[in-house]
Amino acid sequence: MAQHADAATLIFPAVNDAALAYLNAARNRGERVVCAASVANEDMAAAAGTLYRLPSIHDADFAAQFLALADAQAVTRVLCPVSTVHAFMVRLLAQHPGLQLIGESPVQQQIAAHRALMARAQRLMPLIDLCSDEVGLLSLREVAGVLRQASLIYGESNDDKLAAMMGIFADAPAGDVVEIGSLMGRSAFVLLYLAWRYRIGPVLTIDPWAAAECAQHDSPEALQHVTDEWDYEVLSEGFMINLVPCRAGDHAHLRLPSAQAFGVYDRREPILSPLGGRIAYSGRIAVIHIDGNHDHAAVQQDCDLWMRHLAPGGWLILDDYVWAHGDGPQRVGDALLHGQAGRIERAFCCGKALFVKLRETGESAVNT
Repeated sequence: MAQHADAATLIFPAVNDAALAYLNAARNRGERVVCAASVANEDMAAAAGTLYRLPSIHDADFAAQFLALADAQAVTRVLCPVSTVHAFMVRLLAQHPGLQLIGESPVQQQIAAHRALMARAQRLMPLIDLCSDEVGLLSLREVAGVLRQASLIYGESNDDKLAAMMGIFADAPAGDVVEIGSLMGRSAFVLLYLAWRYRIGPVLTIDPWAAAECAQHDSPEALQHVTDEWDYEVLSEGFMINLVPCRAGDHAHLRLPSAQAFGVYDRREPILSPLGGRIAYSGRIAVIHIDGNHDHAAVQQDCDLWMRHLAPGGWLILDDYVWAHGDGPQRVGDALLHGQAGRIERAFCCGKALFVKLRETGESAVNT
């Protein structure tokens, strides 16, 4: 095989998402990639620029045509994102030491990914139990399933925070589950599943998906410009798409700023769900996840408004209590912990979020 300074990686067959993901990542790191397949694929051809055609691996002249393409394109590495082709290439490339087969078999990748997922879930089981005084209902497989589906949704809630959320629902009272600030739906998915699993009540998510509401004026200037990157219509559509597999008959969303959404909720009127039905809310909040604008005034307003409906025994999840870009959530959380200590049954920080459970007797309103 001819030696070239600009060596390339050949993706064959370039026909699936794994091939496209490798192509995009390789381009970002400056790696030259050649794509080939035995079938037409317009999407891959458009992404690659050129999609070379090779015969089926079962054709007698496959090896000759494959090696000719590799030589002409200075290929030194081969990626096979289809299991049957990968197995074939293991044998073929063993006879051609100038070509390196990279990446594990797709089958082995799936096995490894599943085992890693189960290890993640197993690691979190003690933490889930620690976050509640009650025995939870979630099995290891359920925890793994929640983690897997949540990981498919863009968001910043980490495993420890999600585990704590899974834990607290075991002793949450009946009532509404409210989220302020949903982004693309990672934590909303978890809340929807847990509210259904523990028969807590309907879920209401709130996010205006608007640049003016997202600007973090108390944070460093560099963070303020991050909000400029988003296409807020993509956020809205992405959120709705991500929640399609969930139970939508007990969920509604208000695309409003938090204060305006509170006015709607406070009137106790049914709210239209994404599927067109109307969801009735009790006005009694069992769990509230506050993850909206992190400026101190915004967090304070969210707590002042919404926590007046937090039921005895209910839980507050105050996101980013530990946050590198500002102290709004921490200041509000600390004021709550010190000023309302007599109404708080327990509190802890996990996954950067503050979790606070009200006592099961006493006033439901909490003034921060």
